[in-house]
Amino acid sequence: RPGSLGRKNQERTTRKWKVYTESKSSNKFTGLENNKMNSLLKHLLNTMEKKVVLYGKFISLLQAEWDSIADYSIEALDSIILKKDELVHQLQSLESDRTRIMKKVAKGLRVSHGNLTMKNLLNIQKSSLNPRLAKSRKNLLNKIQLVNSLNYSIRDLMKKSSASFRKSLVHLHTEGEIASSPYHANGKIKKSKKYSSILSVDA
Repeated sequence: RPGSLGRKNQERTTRKWKVYTESKSSNKFTGLENNKMNSLLKHLLNTMEKKVVLYGKFISLLQAEWDSIADYSIEALDSIILKKDELVHQLQSLESDRTRIMKKVAKGLRVSHGNLTMKNLLNIQKSSLNPRLAKSRKNLLNKIQLVNSLNYSIRDLMKKSSASFRKSLVHLHTEGEIASSPYHANGKIKKSKKYSSILSVDA
């Protein structure tokens, strides 16, 4: 059965990852390696906390966008879209930083970068920063859910708007995901769309 076969393959992959990471995490680090890893984790935490702040601003813009559509205000909506694009660039830059850090962390832990999610990292890398990293991860996931919820509300409101207003929105708003995580709930990367790469968290 296709469904059961997919579940079995997923279970086998999970077991292999657990055995692999357990064997790798048993390696002892030198003092220099520990210092380097701590520096990477601090950089990672700093990047994630910056993303939390920008997420908050992005969410405020989405709420303002909803209000503008509800009030049929094209001028206000145009300004909001420009501000969103500016935030997108900042978030994309932070995402590039996060990706580079995670690759270095994976190399230091001697594990595959493709399979190293934040959840896995917290399980195999014991650090005093883990509680703060876990908190940032939770904050980011919560904000991603809120962003997705707001996007659905905006698209629904657009559909209910008048036909003439919808035509005006074509140049200001792209259908599909405006901002959603390029990571599934299990941490697997999915193909990013126009804005999707800004809101990742390596779940």
